[in-house]
Amino acid sequence: MAFSPDNRTLASGSTDKTTRLWNASLPEPTAAIKEICKAVGRDLTPEERTAYLPGQSVGPVCPSG
Repeated sequence: MAFSPDNRTLASGSTDKTTRLWNASLPEPTAAIKEICKAVGRDLTPEERTAYLPGQSVGPVCPSG
Protein backbone atom coordinates (compact mmCIF):
# COMPACT_ATOMS: atom_id res chain seq x y z
CA MET A 1 0.00 0.00 0.00
CA ALA A 2 1.25 3.47 -0.84
CA PHE A 3 -0.07 6.97 -1.33
CA SER A 4 0.68 9.06 -4.38
CA PRO A 5 3.03 11.99 -3.81
CA ASP A 6 0.07 14.38 -3.58
CA ASN A 7 -1.80 12.06 -1.14
CA ARG A 8 -4.86 12.02 -3.40
CA THR A 9 -4.62 8.38 -4.45
CA LEU A 10 -3.93 5.25 -2.44
CA ALA A 11 -2.61 2.17 -4.26
CA SER A 12 -3.09 -1.21 -2.64
CA GLY A 13 -1.89 -4.64 -3.72
CA SER A 14 -3.40 -7.99 -2.82
CA THR A 15 -2.25 -11.58 -2.53
CA ASP A 16 -4.40 -12.36 -5.59
CA LYS A 17 -2.00 -10.13 -7.57
CA THR A 18 -4.51 -7.36 -8.13
CA THR A 19 -3.86 -3.69 -7.60
CA ARG A 20 -6.51 -1.14 -6.68
CA LEU A 21 -6.43 2.62 -6.74
CA TRP A 22 -8.49 4.44 -4.12
CA ASN A 23 -9.59 8.06 -4.26
CA ALA A 24 -8.30 9.55 -1.02
CA SER A 25 -9.14 13.14 -1.96
CA LEU A 26 -12.86 12.94 -1.40
CA PRO A 27 -14.59 16.21 -0.53
CA GLU A 28 -15.36 15.19 3.05
CA PRO A 29 -12.53 13.96 5.30
CA THR A 30 -14.79 11.26 6.78
CA ALA A 31 -15.40 9.78 3.32
CA ALA A 32 -11.67 9.66 2.57
CA ILE A 33 -11.00 7.96 5.91
CA LYS A 34 -13.66 5.31 5.17
CA GLU A 35 -12.00 4.60 1.80
CA ILE A 36 -8.59 4.28 3.43
CA CYS A 37 -10.00 1.91 6.07
CA LYS A 38 -11.56 -0.25 3.35
CA ALA A 39 -8.20 -0.43 1.58
CA VAL A 40 -6.17 -1.48 4.60
CA GLY A 41 -8.85 -3.61 6.31
CA ARG A 42 -7.85 -2.38 9.76
CA ASP A 43 -7.38 0.77 11.76
CA LEU A 44 -4.35 2.89 10.96
CA THR A 45 -1.27 2.79 13.14
CA PRO A 46 -0.27 6.06 14.83
CA GLU A 47 2.57 6.40 12.32
CA GLU A 48 0.25 5.88 9.33
CA ARG A 49 -2.26 8.30 10.81
CA THR A 50 0.41 11.00 11.11
CA ALA A 51 1.73 10.35 7.60
CA TYR A 52 -1.56 10.01 5.74
CA LEU A 53 -3.99 12.12 7.76
CA PRO A 54 -2.00 15.09 9.04
CA GLY A 55 -3.91 17.32 11.39
CA GLN A 56 -6.47 14.68 12.34
CA SER A 57 -7.06 14.02 16.04
CA VAL A 58 -5.38 11.11 17.79
CA GLY A 59 -7.33 7.87 18.23
CA PRO A 60 -9.01 5.22 16.10
CA VAL A 61 -10.05 6.38 12.66
CA CYS A 62 -11.81 3.42 11.14
CA PRO A 63 -15.48 2.94 11.97
CA SER A 64 -16.11 -0.30 13.84
CA GLY A 65 -18.27 -2.95 12.24
